[in-house]
Amino acid sequence: MSAADARAALLACPLFDGLPREALDELSAGASLRSVPAGDTVIREGEDGDCLFVIAEGRLRTEKRTPSGDEWTVRFYEAGGAFGELSLLDRVRRSATVVAETDARLVVIERERFVALGDRHPAAALAVTRRIAERLASRLRRANEDVVTLFSALVNEVERRL
Repeated sequence: MSAADARAALLACPLFDGLPREALDELSAGASLRSVPAGDTVIREGEDGDCLFVIAEGRLRTEKRTPSGDEWTVRFYEAGGAFGELSLLDRVRRSATVVAETDARLVVIERERFVALGDRHPAAALAVTRRIAERLASRLRRANEDVVTLFSALVNEVERRL
């Protein structure tokens, strides 16, 4: 995969929509490229995170472990998708495991490169950061709705048993 392929993958990813050409070119040129065979784990829950992955080709799934140790598929990603975005904002442990469902090609953007991009192109980095914040807000809203639904189901079950 070439820098042009990396650029095309970034253009297809909503996180980078509308970035100025020079910022996109700089980000593409500094990105690394990774091929992942089907079945391989890209990141593991609990590992230190320091980069974002943009999917150029392939299908991947995000898994979480339940308290009893069972794997639970949270979501699927395809070309144009991205995961690991929290690592661009701070050094956090990975919140889930991501596994390649099919052979995949990924564009990898290191946190340090993204921070450096922000120093040279603050408006571009701010736009990406805002999109990450919007994604997080959406996930938080969904999680809140899930908690309310689960709590309501629990209350109904307890009331039914009384």
